[in-house]
Amino acid sequence: MKTIRISMCVAFVALWAVAASADIVPVKHTMDYRNNDWVGGIWFVEPSAILDHSPYCRTSTEDWGWTHVVASRVPKGATGIESATVTVIAWKIDVEAGEDDVIYALPEAPASTSAAKTNGARLGQLCSPTESPITVAWPDVGQILGYEKLWSITEFKLPSDVIANLWANGQVCFYMDIDQTNASGMRATLKNAVLQVNYIAPQPEVTTVSVYRFWSSTLSGHFYTANQDERDFVIATYPDSWTYEGAVFDAMADGTDPMSVPVHRFWSGTLRGHFYTASEDEAAYVIAYYSGAWTYEGIAFYVYPAEYQPAGSRAMHRFWSSVSGRHFYTIDEDEAAYVNANYSSVWTYEGIVCYVP
Repeated sequence: MKTIRISMCVAFVALWAVAASADIVPVKHTMDYRNNDWVGGIWFVEPSAILDHSPYCRTSTEDWGWTHVVASRVPKGATGIESATVTVIAWKIDVEAGEDDVIYALPEAPASTSAAKTNGARLGQLCSPTESPITVAWPDVGQILGYEKLWSITEFKLPSDVIANLWANGQVCFYMDIDQTNASGMRATLKNAVLQVNYIAPQPEVTTVSVYRFWSSTLSGHFYTANQDERDFVIATYPDSWTYEGAVFDAMADGTDPMSVPVHRFWSGTLRGHFYTASEDEAAYVIAYYSGAWTYEGIAFYVYPAEYQPAGSRAMHRFWSSVSGRHFYTIDEDEAAYVNANYSSVWTYEGIVCYVP
């Protein structure tokens, strides 16, 4: 087993040398319930699930792991990796009661816990809520008393040999040995894991366009466009229906940056509104199953995917309203916080869906 010296919650690793002229381009890759595989054994807790129930709350005989694949997200011109971390959000990690949930890093998924211990780098153990608390919004239906205070966050810095394998293979596997020492039946629930890889690469040059926003009190929804002619047409033709709110963020005009992804636009005559998504899977799903309700209109503009956050970029937050049947998008942190605080019964927060320059 490869072992490195760590603190309780944060591992230490010597950083790769960086050329003075190089930039650092961070890439984030998130694994959560959307990546679950009951056959392959990936068990991130699903939204609204009861946190201390099977199959997501796993015991010492139910160890499991997950693999981040980032080969397609390596920035153009990258020459190496400066550093990398993995951050895990977990629930009810009882370190003070003797629980030790140990995380190992490997080039690929191990065949067993024994193989993970033998071939993996031991990063350390997950922190308890006392050591490293975090607040996570979660429905209270069916939960144990005080459940909301049992979330914790743990960050591990990856050692140089793991980084070398990550650079060579474009992926890294993390494996959790639940309650390793005690085997006392203590359990662990994971919400998600975020891998951040800081690549040594030049910052890409991009051409940006402004995205303009309109609001309709009649339809209780917004309309977004990067097309100036379309903006001017709506202003001139529908002043009573659509209130112009101005340019609200910048996006990329095209896919010149290899790390960019298109934002697909749909129109629903039934709902009289547009839907935008940077997810190829989501766009394909809507086209395959809801073509009768949503007409595909093409690419609206380009952004960075949710797992890739270049320096200086801003997060796009998305909300969904089952009342109006619409989504709302904003990069304004104050606006997002205001909607969460005052309109959570109308607008459900869906998270960060992309980043804009």
